[in-house]
Amino acid sequence: MLLPANFDVARALAFLKARAIPGLEVVTESSYGRAITMQGRHHWLGCEFRGGRVDGSAVPQIRRIFDLDTDLEPFLRMARRDRILAPLVRRRPGLRRPLLLDPFETAVRAIAGQLISVTAATTLVARLVERCGPRFGRTRRAFPGPSHLLRNQARIGPLGFPKSKVAAILGIAEACHSGRLDWDFLAADPAAADVTLRAFTGIGPWTSAYIRWRGLGDLDAFPETDLGIRRAMSQSGVEPAQIRSRGEQWKPWRGLAVGHLWASLTD
Repeated sequence: MLLPANFDVARALAFLKARAIPGLEVVTESSYGRAITMQGRHHWLGCEFRGGRVDGSAVPQIRRIFDLDTDLEPFLRMARRDRILAPLVRRRPGLRRPLLLDPFETAVRAIAGQLISVTAATTLVARLVERCGPRFGRTRRAFPGPSHLLRNQARIGPLGFPKSKVAAILGIAEACHSGRLDWDFLAADPAAADVTLRAFTGIGPWTSAYIRWRGLGDLDAFPETDLGIRRAMSQSGVEPAQIRSRGEQWKPWRGLAVGHLWASLTD
């Protein structure tokens, strides 16, 4: 399968590797693999990048994870005229979002990551997967779905999750399990998604934006309070109080700007 022009393989894999969960994911300099659940059965998705191509199983899922079907041109036309974004998109014109297939998994990862580092959040989620994730094969584990977490809720707190995060995760799990939370509906209506998600205890603006950005594919999701966003904007002379209004100028593609801002911190 041909990759889009200028696709930033290295950046995409680096992002995933920093957040990879043992048993659930394997990331190398040229490949990505992970457990996925489809129609109640667990499978291993694997793909290899080489020479402008990506080859592997489960093509639609690979296209989703690496955001290969998003048309970047409208965003790039806007960004090239913007003082902050122009040098960033010039450096990485093919940068795309690393998405997740399962919004529930995204929600759990987002809640785990509240107010702590990526490394600390990944450690917490790894413990959750090891303790509660369904095992398949010799060493692989799938991400625990809502029903798995509800059945094993007594195990979550001892893993190091604060009580507030346990309550938030179980609240989302119960809503998914009962059918009250319809991810397809939320994906089709970003405004409704934000209102719906923020109505849950323990989910604020940052968490909602992250879920919409990585789990629902919202092109305009913008976690304006994120520390990395603040640092990147500060480097361009934007004060924290100005981030929201400055980001408004990037609508409806603020979600694509997010990856460029984060990448600028390591360039």
